[in-house]
Amino acid sequence: MRYMGTALCEFWLFIVLGSSVIFMVSGCSHSPATSSSEPSHQSIGSSSRPRSKPPAAAIASAHPLATQAGIEILERGGNAFDAAIAVASVLAVVEPSGSGLGGGGFWLLHRARDGKQVMLDSRETAPLAAHRDLFLDENKQVLPGKSLDGALAAGIPGVPAALVHLSKNYGQLPLTTTLAPAIELAQHGFLLDEHLLKLMRFRQKAIQTSPAAASIFLDHGKVPGSGTRLVQTDLAHTLSTLAKQGHDGFYKGEIAEKLVASVKHSGGIWSLTDLARYHVIERKPIAGDYQGARIISAAPPSSGGLVLMETLNILNGYALNQLDRATRKHLIVEAWKRAYRDRAEYMGDPDFVNIPVERLLSQNYADALKTTIRNDVALPSQYLAAPQAEIQQGNNTTHFSVLDKSGNRVAATLSINYPFGSG
Repeated sequence: MRYMGTALCEFWLFIVLGSSVIFMVSGCSHSPATSSSEPSHQSIGSSSRPRSKPPAAAIASAHPLATQAGIEILERGGNAFDAAIAVASVLAVVEPSGSGLGGGGFWLLHRARDGKQVMLDSRETAPLAAHRDLFLDENKQVLPGKSLDGALAAGIPGVPAALVHLSKNYGQLPLTTTLAPAIELAQHGFLLDEHLLKLMRFRQKAIQTSPAAASIFLDHGKVPGSGTRLVQTDLAHTLSTLAKQGHDGFYKGEIAEKLVASVKHSGGIWSLTDLARYHVIERKPIAGDYQGARIISAAPPSSGGLVLMETLNILNGYALNQLDRATRKHLIVEAWKRAYRDRAEYMGDPDFVNIPVERLLSQNYADALKTTIRNDVALPSQYLAAPQAEIQQGNNTTHFSVLDKSGNRVAATLSINYPFGSG
């Protein structure tokens, strides 16, 4: 994390914790700015309240080509939302293991001119033909791998709709401009690096089972060598159609018909109706305060914001910086245990599950949980009432952040559920 001093006696912080995105502004700082070799594009954060304009623009993403595309869009007069479109679409080309047009995501937005805070929910949705027992056999036992690999595991994509929604409602440049870098890279290719090749080897079997995927990513059924140029002409065509026709260019017409036909041929259950009815949902972000900092974070169905704020509410009142390192870590872990217990017990998709958001964000509730924490004893996780699912970290998700000079901000977490999606 880098800090930039300003004459306005404040500093910007930008923090990302998994799917949680936090904007906070702290108080007066008189320390000089840290020097940087990148004066025009530096890693800085943002405030959830109206403040002065930031001293510079900033973009952070998982791939230099995506970051560069975002910078180019800013330099062409686009805002943070336009740059986010460029970053996300380029990541779909150069980081197919972590995101893509076939995936979904959450986009936390701050619009500087009116202070609007909103989260775009563009996660994938289940096809209408999906049902509770979709991945169970006749004995109601789980079919191994069915929810991860193959066409039956594929949800209805949300990223294309989000790109259009961002452009139409928040951007300044047309999609033909903001999607141009991605189209160029898909059409003419880019050089594969060892990180992407490692993930290809990890998912080689799943890719091999899909003739379409194998023809793009593999060389005669094998993972190509380092430095191989990956060209994706079909993706370039899809992006071009999206740029020219908008939402209907992906969710209706030629591309939609090809998608449905391919999914059904491979054993999936998509329909044209599934695609035609997909839409982005604008949700109110989770907001809270922690020791003078205002925090705006992701709302359900992301669990990140609620877990984060519940954890910080539990930690409120502790002078963590005055404690020894071991005690400080102990208290943070104990707070996380209780917040993640509630994650397992209460959190889900608000379109289908009633989540007690007000209670989970209540300081009184956090204070009650705090009384169960001892400084000298760790609570065994098995004593928590809710079932604790095994959590596996993977390379199937990407996060990027964009800040422009006007103070507009985007923090997006995109995912395809598993490396290279369902294959």
